[in-house]
Amino acid sequence: MTIASILSYLQAPVLAILLVLYLNKKFQINSNKHLYQAFGLGLITVVSLFLFDLLAETLGYDQLKNLKRSGFYSFVIIGFGSQFGIFIVLRYCFLPLKSFNTPLDGVLYAMLISLGFSTLAVPLFDIGLFARQPSPALIYSLPLACLFFSIIMGFFVGMGKYRKNRLIDSLTGLGAASFFMGFYYFGFLTSEKTILIFYGIGIFFIALLLAIKSTNIKPEKNSRD
Repeated sequence: MTIASILSYLQAPVLAILLVLYLNKKFQINSNKHLYQAFGLGLITVVSLFLFDLLAETLGYDQLKNLKRSGFYSFVIIGFGSQFGIFIVLRYCFLPLKSFNTPLDGVLYAMLISLGFSTLAVPLFDIGLFARQPSPALIYSLPLACLFFSIIMGFFVGMGKYRKNRLIDSLTGLGAASFFMGFYYFGFLTSEKTILIFYGIGIFFIALLLAIKSTNIKPEKNSRD
């Protein structure tokens, strides 16, 4: 194992530690239990991606012989498969919490779940578990990319609870995160560097704007666990 591989593997857990430290400094948190749970359950969400890939392999859809198959594998297997597990944990484990009141709560929990996912997903991608051995750029950028996708998902899931519109907003968050993850993977499959650069800039600003907007939506009761 090279030093570069070790550094790529450490990105997600290190970012998770920094995020928890920041939250403890920014907010008066009585217990970090839910934060640790979010990261821990995030590790398990990689099972969703593994099962989707196993299904694709069984049906022969992991043979990326043409653009149509590559698109299906990218958006359905990688995109939806990876984000579905993160969504399930966020929606059914953390959304019901009384302290989960605003889109900001959704963003923070989704980020930690996503970092848990990336902690195991990066090594799995690196060893070539999925359809193709990815480029080094995908391995290095995956934790940050998933972090941006989680902000989008978390914002809409949190917004759903805030304005009592859980179903539509939750599906919007899942759909958007799945699409952006699928496009991200598809860009590396097709080696469209120019498109990836513009895509990266665009997704960064979308995530940034939603993160800023989430901080401006105040809860009815300012409580955090």
